[in-house]
Amino acid sequence: MATLIIYATKTGATEQCIKILAEEIPNCTVCDIQAEKPSIDEFDHIIVGAGVRDGKIYKPVRDFIKKNHDQLLTKKVGYFICNEKPKETEDILERNIPADLKEAAVCLESFGGYKAYKAPKEGTDQLKGIFVDKIKAFSENFK
Repeated sequence: MATLIIYATKTGATEQCIKILAEEIPNCTVCDIQAEKPSIDEFDHIIVGAGVRDGKIYKPVRDFIKKNHDQLLTKKVGYFICNEKPKETEDILERNIPADLKEAAVCLESFGGYKAYKAPKEGTDQLKGIFVDKIKAFSENFK
């Protein structure tokens, strides 16, 4: 079963999470939605990940979800966000993922994150604020 991992990031937290997911999930293809527009037809499993600013997931991912809404309902899909305020996760998911897609999803999760002005500097711990255990647990649904 082929897995497509689609994401968008600004500070790099989502990209750090993607690197871990790609190590955990065999036979996956990673796509930065800001750089390319993939066809999801050839994939059985899809993971959609996005950073959050002001309570909204990044626009390229919102647009992808809207454009592919009906097709996503026919796939095994999981959604994750990178937000530095875990207490707001449910509210963010509620506002950004349509109800039918949330209901059909095999998993919805926040992997943590960091504020843009507190993004780790080059050469420091890039996973500070990221919940690696949640990423690994999430990936089990796609192996």
